[in-house]
This record gives sequence, structure tokens and C-alpha cells, in this order.
Amino acid sequence: MKGWIKYLLFVLVIIGMIIWLGGFLSGKEKPGEVRGERPIVEGLTIGTVEKVSQIETSYSGQIVADKRVEISTRLMGKVTGVYVKEGQAVKKGQLLLSIDAEDIKAQALAVEGQIGQAEQALKAAMANLEAVKKTYERYSALLKEGAITQQEFDQIKAQYEAAKAQVEQAKAGIRAAQSQREAILSNIKYTSITSPISGYVVYKNIDVGDTAIPGHPLLVIESPPYLLEVFLPEKYINKVSLGKEFKVLVQENLLIGKVKEISPALDPLTKTFRVKLELPNYGDIKSGMYAHLLIPEEVEAILVPRSAIVKRFDFTGVWVVKPDNTLELRFVKLGEVRGDKVEILSGLKEGEKIVIQGIERACEGCRVGG
Repeated sequence: MKGWIKYLLFVLVIIGMIIWLGGFLSGKEKPGEVRGERPIVEGLTIGTVEKVSQIETSYSGQIVADKRVEISTRLMGKVTGVYVKEGQAVKKGQLLLSIDAEDIKAQALAVEGQIGQAEQALKAAMANLEAVKKTYERYSALLKEGAITQQEFDQIKAQYEAAKAQVEQAKAGIRAAQSQREAILSNIKYTSITSPISGYVVYKNIDVGDTAIPGHPLLVIESPPYLLEVFLPEKYINKVSLGKEFKVLVQENLLIGKVKEISPALDPLTKTFRVKLELPNYGDIKSGMYAHLLIPEEVEAILVPRSAIVKRFDFTGVWVVKPDNTLELRFVKLGEVRGDKVEILSGLKEGEKIVIQGIERACEGCRVGG
């Protein structure tokens, strides 16, 4: 009896060891359910995919002044005074700079001497004419009386005609000298250059002591209002009209611009047309600055930030946050770039969550932390 009990105990011990070694006493996991510890990624910015019905497409352009005047001079001379500086506001008629007028005054003085000489020549010519005229009148009477020959009379007549011509020549000399004097004196006004418009000095290329050269720009003055000049694609040619208002972004400041000019023709190379929009009086606007015209469009599109796009060779994708809070790199097809966002044609659905910042830290299957 004792031997049978020992045998039974031995069999039970063997069976227990087999069960224990086989893992039948521990809970089983379904295939594929047991995985290693998933890495946790911190510092990601997560966004939700949204479908929009209207978007604003941005087109960059340059700000220009409505009026722009380049100031130059008709005279060559030494600059004796510059009374403005860049950025300064000026009024119409304000003195901007002066040029040495000594040469002009000297020329005018020389012409005054010529006029005096011409006047003396006229007096002498008139005196000679008076004397010859008396002789001519006396000879006319003698010719009628037959006291002189026709030849003698013709000689006196020729002297009389010559004397009259000398008087007219002297008068013409005076008129010519006077005209020359007026032309020289008229140049004096160009030695004091004034502003033709009210505005701002945006460019100065002259200093005291420099030589002003005719036709060379010395100052540039611009007058507000300022305009945004932008070139738009052909598709907008029937959507933009005079007086229509659009949003304009200038250095993060949102303004409302009104269409003032539209080019009547397309550029044959770029297939664009020029538009100018008048901007409101805003203190920080300067010519030469870049701004963005925002044109609204009715669309049905999914847009995501450009910072969310992953590019690896020919692969373009987005990190998607799955319902279990893990990451999946998914292939997407891109459409048009619209400002800081890009259109997704396929690969994403509305409401899905994606990584929009920190894509360089994301990894396949990693768990989103934070």
C-alpha cells in the first residue's frame, strides 16, 4: 500500500512540473498583443485636420508711392546749402538746396555791358540817320527843281536807306542782348531748388560742396497715399475690378486696400496682369516694402501647416496620431501651397490628429507624451 502511494505522489510531482514548465499556470496573451515598451515622444505640437470652405490666397507685391519726383538741376555749380535730410517731411515750395550763383551773376553783368554798348550804337545810328535824312529831303527838293542829277539823288537815297538799316540793326542788337540777359537771369531761380510737392524725402544724393550736374538726381521726394503693386494670375482678371476692396498684410498689420489701377493687358511671358491698390494712411508704410494681397476663394479643401509635411527623398507624408495615441507616418498627396499652409489632396481625413510641430522628433509606433 505504501509503495502505491509513493508512486502516485511521484506521478503528481512530475505532472506538476510539466504544467509549471509549460506555463499553463500563467495567464496567456493573444498573439501580437505582447510587445516591447513603446518609446514616448515629448514636445510635439498636435493639431486636428480640418476641411475649409474658403481660403485666402496670398500674393506678394511691392509698396510704391502715388507720386514720386526726382529733383535735379538745369545748372552745373557748387552746392552751397542742403536744407533737408532723408525721411524729412517737406511742403510744396520749401527750399531744398542752393547752388552757387556767382557765375550766373557774372554772365548777367557782362550782358549788361553789351546792352549798354548796343544802346550807344543805337544813339549813333539814329544821329547819323537824322543827318542823312535832312540831306535826303534837301536832295529830293533839288531833284524836283532839276538842280541835281538823278545819279546824285540816288547816292544820297542809298545813304539814307543804309542809315535806316543801321538803326534797325542797333535795335535788334539791343533786343538780342536783353533776351540773353533774361535767359541768364531766369537761371538764377534754378540756383534755389524748392519742392514741387508736399511729401517726404526718401533719397538724398548731394552734400554741401558737391558739384550739381544737370539731369543727375539730387533728391527724391514721395507723396502719399501709398499703393501696393502686385501681379496676379490670369484667373483673376474678371474677379478684380476698380474700387473693390481686399485685405492687405503689411508687416503683420492687416489693412484694407482699394483697387485703384488695373493693367488692361496680360504679360505674354508670365500670364499675369498688374494691379495697384490704394492703402490707408498708415505711419509705418514706406515705399519699397513688401506686402501681401489676400484674395478669398471658395473651395472645399483640407489644409495643413507646411511645418507638418515630412519629405524623405520621393516620399511625402504626415505624422498621424492614431486613436491609441501612437504615431504613424502616412503618405499624402499635396496640392497647392497657400501661404504657410498646403492643400492635401489625399491621405488625410477631416478630424484626424497630426503632428504640426516637432516632426523631427517623431518616430514610427512611438507614443505621444505630454
